[in-house]
Amino acid sequence: MAGRWHNLGRYLLVYFVCVAGMALLPRATLGAEPAKWEASFADGKIACVVVPQPGGAIPEILSPALTIAMKTTLEHLEPPPEQTTLTIYLEPPPPFYKRMRALFRVEAYARQSGDDIHVQPGQDPLKLTFRLGHELSHWLTLKTLGQRPPLWLDEGLANWLGAEAAATRARTLRQELKRPIPAGMEKHLFTLDELTSLKGYPRKPLALGAFYWQAEALARAIHRRLGDKEFQTYLRLLSQPQAPDWREPLRERWYFSDGDFAWLAGQIQPSSLPQ
Repeated sequence: MAGRWHNLGRYLLVYFVCVAGMALLPRATLGAEPAKWEASFADGKIACVVVPQPGGAIPEILSPALTIAMKTTLEHLEPPPEQTTLTIYLEPPPPFYKRMRALFRVEAYARQSGDDIHVQPGQDPLKLTFRLGHELSHWLTLKTLGQRPPLWLDEGLANWLGAEAAATRARTLRQELKRPIPAGMEKHLFTLDELTSLKGYPRKPLALGAFYWQAEALARAIHRRLGDKEFQTYLRLLSQPQAPDWREPLRERWYFSDGDFAWLAGQIQPSSLPQ
């Protein structure tokens, strides 16, 4: 019996020593927060902080994807007027039922809200770069101008800059960016008037795909005619609280004719969409 009490005393002594030792350990060794990745852009005007999942790490594909996406976006859009911080939160893959509902695996998903971007990195560096470029366009447009432009221009510009960023990333990896036109989309195409009048997103998947393709094609075509500087002016005009009709500045400031608008209408047809 005495031996048992002696052994119990030894066990308790070891237990209390371990507990005391844990109390003396640095906080980081007990469960440190995952390390963040930080970078600055636009001569320090944009501070970017990447926060991994709890207990997770920052994947290697994120740093080059974010750097290329940010630089590509800043080549076409002005930086914020004041120093600001953008926080990017890494998220786990979507639940299985959401993948099934979408009928395909979501490999790189992102959403922007205020000064935060939430992104599921996935495994594909090109898709990740595209989504980051897309959301950075939304963020930078709103941050710089204070209000979003019409839906077709907001999403068309974001898709275009996302594609430009992904194409740059593909070149660094010696890959080719392929963007085939979705099969069956031709039956859901919008006319120029329909596209520029949309206030909300189409609900049918193929119509939604057509909207994104055509909005990007229209934004690219207008930029091709105006150039970077004048396109930014056009973007600013359509992002005002009382913005004019999208045609008005093109007619009055840049002298677009009926023939020019007919040309734009042709640019959003499948034969002219970016491949």
